[in-house]
Amino acid sequence: MKRLRRLWPTHFTESVPGWVALLSLILFAPLAGAGDVTLQSATSIQKAAHAFILTHARAYGGEPQIEVGAPDPRLRLAHCDQALIAELPPGSRAVGSTTVGVRCPGSSPWSIYVPVRVQIFANILVAAHPLARGIPLTETDITVSRQDLAAVAGNALTDANQAIGKRLRYPVATGAALNAGLLDLPPLVKRGQAVTIVSTGQGLEVRTAGEALADGTSGETIRVRNLLTKKVIQGTVQEAGLVRVSM
Repeated sequence: MKRLRRLWPTHFTESVPGWVALLSLILFAPLAGAGDVTLQSATSIQKAAHAFILTHARAYGGEPQIEVGAPDPRLRLAHCDQALIAELPPGSRAVGSTTVGVRCPGSSPWSIYVPVRVQIFANILVAAHPLARGIPLTETDITVSRQDLAAVAGNALTDANQAIGKRLRYPVATGAALNAGLLDLPPLVKRGQAVTIVSTGQGLEVRTAGEALADGTSGETIRVRNLLTKKVIQGTVQEAGLVRVSM
């Protein structure tokens, strides 16, 4: 210890507290210029996800109730110099607990996923009593129930004309929701078929060539590939060879 004391300057040891404070400032101070970086706000990311999921959720009918979670606060994403792009992961539904991808296509690209919860209460058709397979449905076989579409399997039917006269592919219990998948309907679109993708939104309508990735009946949601962009998106079968999506 005596040798150490000789090697350590007396004036330095006497000012150790001040030296420690100075070293702390040097080690933990932000890098020069770091404060000049403009970051993308969490609010802007949430707004992009909300606007996107609102458009798609409205296709189910009713008025959606949407909660968008905040991005991880530890992320430091550079401010995007272009409009943010939001999209659903392949195979996801726009109702219930899901995620929405938000990405920046600008000069400093990045992409993240944010959690989203969507509730849509709508009047849907349910079985008024036990229904057997293969028997044509009548008005007395169905009734209306207000339910959260997130809790309903498949694409629930909302119009009695969609069901009356149709035959069931499977038996249905009392109170069970009726959807297009239960009805014995000829597909309007078949997997691998060339289709027209009609995109609508903000008063615009754009038609694009696409390919169906699944069979689909009227009102059923299927995945389609946009042949121009090669992206896989979800759309609703409207008529033979035509699938409608929302911008």
